[in-house]
Amino acid sequence: MLKAYVQLFRLKPIPMIMLMVVFAHIYALSETGLPFQWGSLIILVLTTGMANAATFALNQYYEREADARMERTQSRPIPAGMISPGIALYAGLGVFALGLALQYILINETTALATFLCGGLYVWSYTPLKSRSSMSTLIGSLPGALLPFIGWYSVTQGVDLMILWMALMIFLWQIPHTFVICFRYKDQYLDAGGKQLPFVAGEDASFRQSLWYTLINVPLIFMPFIFNISGTIYLGIASLVTFGAIVMVLRFYIQRELATAKQFFRYMLIYLPVLFVSMAANRMDF
Repeated sequence: MLKAYVQLFRLKPIPMIMLMVVFAHIYALSETGLPFQWGSLIILVLTTGMANAATFALNQYYEREADARMERTQSRPIPAGMISPGIALYAGLGVFALGLALQYILINETTALATFLCGGLYVWSYTPLKSRSSMSTLIGSLPGALLPFIGWYSVTQGVDLMILWMALMIFLWQIPHTFVICFRYKDQYLDAGGKQLPFVAGEDASFRQSLWYTLINVPLIFMPFIFNISGTIYLGIASLVTFGAIVMVLRFYIQRELATAKQFFRYMLIYLPVLFVSMAANRMDF
């Protein structure tokens, strides 16, 4: 039963999500000159992790019928009969509300609002749009783009150029990431009634967009260096991993095979973490 709840709350992607939040939190501390406190960071990670895990649970509740028609998701707890839809709904809502309440009380209301918008957009906008509109991928990229604001607002208020840059990079990253998943499981998505771009406008459109959304990273990686947010260590690493991303997406674009799709998918899983960690390594006050 414990394994079923681990699958329901999808704990596996949480560390990568937390990396974005933690990086923004530490960056905010460096910008404001406030001292680092383990207690504050642990509270932020736990409450944000609870809310995001609950979002995944609610997503599975609302997609339970589609999940039952897809081979890759038939083993999830609800379609597999390990957890009833009602229990999944109440568990998801309860953990989501608890995470937000703790953030509101222990951190501040702005952080709780950013977390609410992140989860709310994912569950109540992106999830229903997946079976209705090709715009679902763009809408679904917004929750991820809000992650840096959760970390930033846990320390200070206002808007920072670096946080906006992080949000933009995460937004752009998610689009080819989603298209690759659609390519790998296209037959199953079609059987489940998916209306993502590859199934509405054709695969050529999604291949082109995967290419262009990856190429946009080239000028964007220079922004932290140009605005003196980070230095040459970051720029060297960012240039190297971005070149690798371009090689991967070009192979995927030209060959259009399952093997190249998997390689591009796996490479992009480490792309953003390496990019952000290299920036942290280049700031001596982190």
